[in-house]
Amino acid sequence: MKKTLIYGVGNPYRCDDRIGLEVADILSKEIQSEHILVRSGSIEGMAMLDEIMGFDRVIFIDSIKTKDGKPGDTYKISIEQLQENRSLASSHGIDFVTAVRLGKKFGYKMPDRIIVYAIEIKDNESYGEECTEQVKISIPEIISRIMAEVNHD
Repeated sequence: MKKTLIYGVGNPYRCDDRIGLEVADILSKEIQSEHILVRSGSIEGMAMLDEIMGFDRVIFIDSIKTKDGKPGDTYKISIEQLQENRSLASSHGIDFVTAVRLGKKFGYKMPDRIIVYAIEIKDNESYGEECTEQVKISIPEIISRIMAEVNHD
């Protein structure tokens, strides 16, 4: 079986920006497979390479702010889409594409498949340890989508 990493990204003290952490926490309790590891943290840029090396597949869960999205909208974004549209960066500047390119250039064993599940957020500037209601209601949907993804392969 493929070795999969599910990684929730976020800041636990910045309101909606914590959504990736919350989803990862729920998934860590629901997923019982020796081939799937669930982690979370506030990582960016090059630090990401240490987390994803050696996995066949990585699923990131992160917050996002887009021009036309509404809080609670969910997106599945492939690494190819990120390469095509650099404006799909997370709310705190993680550049998945550059990290992966550098990892490959340096000869690291990079995942064959990288997917980002992103949740449109309302507030990533206020200090708080809870997400807004509009974002919280997206949790069951994103959990369901990620569980379908990991059970598909």
